[in-house]
Amino acid sequence: MTSRHHLASAFKKLLLGGGLLLASMIATAADKVVVMTSYPQEMISQFEAAFEQQFPEYRLEVLWKQSNDALSYLNQHKGEVDVYWTPSRQNFSQLAKQGLLQQLNPSWIHAPTSLHSTLLNDPQGLYAATEIAGLGMVIAPAAFEKAKLRPPQHWQDLANPALQGQIAFPLPSKVGFATGLIDAMLRGQSWADGWGMLTRITMNSRFIDSASTFITDEVASGRAMVGLTMDFFAASAIAKGAPLQYRYPPIVAYSPAHVAILQQAPHQAAAEAFAQFTLSPAGQRLLFTPDIRKLPVDPAVYAQRPAGYFNPYAAATSKEDAVRDVIAQNILNTYFEASLVKHQALLQSLFVNITFARHLKRDVGRISDIEQQLLQPLLTEQALFSTENIAAFQASQSAEREALIKQWSDLAKTRYQAAANALQALLGSQ
Repeated sequence: MTSRHHLASAFKKLLLGGGLLLASMIATAADKVVVMTSYPQEMISQFEAAFEQQFPEYRLEVLWKQSNDALSYLNQHKGEVDVYWTPSRQNFSQLAKQGLLQQLNPSWIHAPTSLHSTLLNDPQGLYAATEIAGLGMVIAPAAFEKAKLRPPQHWQDLANPALQGQIAFPLPSKVGFATGLIDAMLRGQSWADGWGMLTRITMNSRFIDSASTFITDEVASGRAMVGLTMDFFAASAIAKGAPLQYRYPPIVAYSPAHVAILQQAPHQAAAEAFAQFTLSPAGQRLLFTPDIRKLPVDPAVYAQRPAGYFNPYAAATSKEDAVRDVIAQNILNTYFEASLVKHQALLQSLFVNITFARHLKRDVGRISDIEQQLLQPLLTEQALFSTENIAAFQASQSAEREALIKQWSDLAKTRYQAAANALQALLGSQ
């Protein structure tokens, strides 16, 4: 009887212990917030510490996913992630279209709708910008001084023939942060003038893809005099001692990062707390931290920015056209690479022959005509962004896009070959 009593008592304790353990596990699960992001550990650790200090009832659980993998994961694992927080406007737009995001509380949002024509917040309120990165130019001042060249101030300055081979240019199709670069370069110019500038810049550039070294490494190592990159990459390199300077041109390509709460967030209260924290003055001021160095979206926090910190809201701007949407930027980037980048070597040889023909004092008018033909866009702006082309880039099947890329490349090759034949005739004449 005694042994039976002890056994029953032990069983009750086991049940009680198991119940307490289960309750503890449930409480722990309820207290966490699962955040999917591609931000680096240096940034996440700062936000984790500050968030958990302000909200000790919650703990941050991070799920790292690059933009390419995030969409499929969120579609296949509904109800697992609370908050999506990353620089990938295209992903947020797609998630909103799929109905996978919740409405954010508008009282959390302190940023304006747009910054210098760049849309910051979703008009439907499903995602909001938390920080901005500016795309400009990182330069090696000593290299410019040695070459007796004035460092570039505007995008147009990169067309200077003296910079041939000295520009580290990220390929927009391969390097995510460069998506809006071509669009920014063209804004404020006519279509023809802008394309002529891009043609000359193409001949000066070494194109960098995602598998290559950082743009800042290219400039710091002396392989390039100027690189096109995000401000925080340059700030990080400069903070580590690289002898570089960063310059924002008058028209900057701004790239906002966003935060959103998933429709099936399993920890609703914690998700709301974290999303609100990223948009709050405390979360925004964290972006000034030397290990992070991002641009806050809340204009008010710039009153507390460190000395010399760039304020995009106070930056003077020249006349700008509207920023193209994601689909239009994809079309523009693809057209740029198909018609210019793919044929870079041929273009460079053509302009060498143009210079040689001028040196030989061949027909000046004819040489000028050939040069102007090479600098003109293959398509008008209206033709490039036609309804049919937009539909092809919106389609899930890539066959139509591939056909367009081949068409644009073939058009370019035909034009360049015609110019080569004309120059050969000029150079062969007496």
